[in-house]
Amino acid sequence: MPHDAPAARSRDRFLSLSPWLLVGLAVILGLVVAVLAARNAQREKQHMSQSLMARAESLIWAMEAGTRAWMGMGGGGNLQALLQETAKQSDVVYMMVTDRSGMVLAHSDPDQVGRRRVAEDEGTEPDTAKDPRWRLIEGPETGKVFEVYKVFAPLPGLGHEMWHRGSIDSCDSQTPALGRSGGGPIRGMGLGMGMGRMARSVTPPASTGEQIVYVGLDVRPFEAALDEDFRNTAITAILAVLLGLGGFVSLFWAQRHRRARRLLQDARALATEVITSLPVGLLTTDPHGRVALANETAAGLLGAAPGALAGKPLADAAGLDWTAYAGELDQGRAVLEREIELVGAAGGRSPVSLSASRIVNEEGLFLGNLFILRDLREIKRLQEQVRRNERLSALGNLAAGIAHEIRNPLSSIKGFATFLAGKIQEEGPDKDAARTMIQEVDRLNRVVSELLEFARPGQPVLKTGDVNAVIARALRLCGSDAAARGVEVRFEPDVWLPPAPVDAERLTQALLNLFLNAIQAMDKGGVLTVSARAEGDPARLALRVADTGVGMPPEVLANIFNPYFTTRSAGTGLGLAIVHRVVEGHGGEIKVESQPSQGTVFTLLLPLGAQTGKEG
Repeated sequence: MPHDAPAARSRDRFLSLSPWLLVGLAVILGLVVAVLAARNAQREKQHMSQSLMARAESLIWAMEAGTRAWMGMGGGGNLQALLQETAKQSDVVYMMVTDRSGMVLAHSDPDQVGRRRVAEDEGTEPDTAKDPRWRLIEGPETGKVFEVYKVFAPLPGLGHEMWHRGSIDSCDSQTPALGRSGGGPIRGMGLGMGMGRMARSVTPPASTGEQIVYVGLDVRPFEAALDEDFRNTAITAILAVLLGLGGFVSLFWAQRHRRARRLLQDARALATEVITSLPVGLLTTDPHGRVALANETAAGLLGAAPGALAGKPLADAAGLDWTAYAGELDQGRAVLEREIELVGAAGGRSPVSLSASRIVNEEGLFLGNLFILRDLREIKRLQEQVRRNERLSALGNLAAGIAHEIRNPLSSIKGFATFLAGKIQEEGPDKDAARTMIQEVDRLNRVVSELLEFARPGQPVLKTGDVNAVIARALRLCGSDAAARGVEVRFEPDVWLPPAPVDAERLTQALLNLFLNAIQAMDKGGVLTVSARAEGDPARLALRVADTGVGMPPEVLANIFNPYFTTRSAGTGLGLAIVHRVVEGHGGEIKVESQPSQGTVFTLLLPLGAQTGKEG
């Protein structure tokens, strides 16, 4: 899909992040979690302080309100009793009222009344501010306490002087002042009398100056809650860091897995490409003897389609006795470069070199067998060509040494034979003997001429020309022989055939030899078909000469290019050897296809580009 490629590239870029970048992200995540945890702890502490402060203020307000209420009702009572009742709350550690000198005027613990308060944090005595303040103190008995303190003022509107004086001497002394305050004489007198009763009904502290109220609250529940919250925050932070590390590890292993998978895929693709491109046949089996892999070369040698052998039993593969070779491997015997003949599906035999071995992993587990087939047909052909060239070279040296020595006496013998035949007037055995002598001399001269042609040194002189004209000339030279044997000649020149660099004289001689051989193979008539085409890549000139003659068996076909090999009593055995040498001189090759009673096809493949011969 077209949209899958960008997604795959994006995924690859995500998975290929640097591990150090991921480590940095994990560190940043840890720092963020730590900062959030610290801020959360700070907020919880502030919330605790605010809650405790509000609780202490409410207690102080309740005590001041209770004091005012007792004063208003005119009932008896004192500050100590009120303070003790108020301090019975479960979260109250202590409550007390002191003067500025630290003398305890009232305390939730009656034993502390009259003593001087010793602050656990000396040097931090409260000032006279009316707003409540707080501090954390810690004592050996009380432990950590959240202490709130402020000026104790149950009657803030009357000022400290009246409260601290302990009583109001007479309402008359206050009435004018109160009257002048705008309330009128009657209202001022009532307020003065009421306040006097309140002042007399509550036992005032036996001191002068400001009083300070202290409320000590237990912080352990809040600290327990803070500890629990801290534990939860720590657990959450640890889980977040673990999740981050888990994600990092997952990404790291995903990246490693992706790289390993990519390397495995690349190695597999490389191995597949190497195996497919090998010029030798490679075949492997599994432990059960079934074909696991067979490259195209092996399939071609065995006459099977590519991929057709996979999964099949090795014994079903044609060409070799695979079971016997597998048995040799099981017995520990080596099979190395063993030359054998591979029987093809059509019955043909091909020379191959077989090597085989067992496939065993590092743990010694048997995985299967490996068979390597190397096609020796080209090697055998080259070896045969080398041997033929050696023989031809020796023959050429011999021919060059004796051809002229033989030809000179032949000329004399033919002259005397012709003279004797002319002297004998009557027909008879003598005249026939003279004629036979002349014919044999001509035959021997033809053999010497062919031998000289065969042994002619030097490379062909190549000139770019029309190959159709060369073929037509060779056909004209053998036209009478074809007509005498009733052979039909078929040749349609290819008008699109490009000019080719050839030695016209030598190519004409080679084609003439092929045409004469084909005509002689059709004693009872037949068809001689000649064609020329440009084919292949790179392009080559393909000259085909096909006949409908008797054909040749394989043993004859293997020797037809050897000098002096012939199946006819009147043949010299040099015609096809000369053809082979001419084709090699042009840098080409010759192929032969023949079956007994089905005719023969010679194909001359000549290059259309640069050749071995000299340009004329």
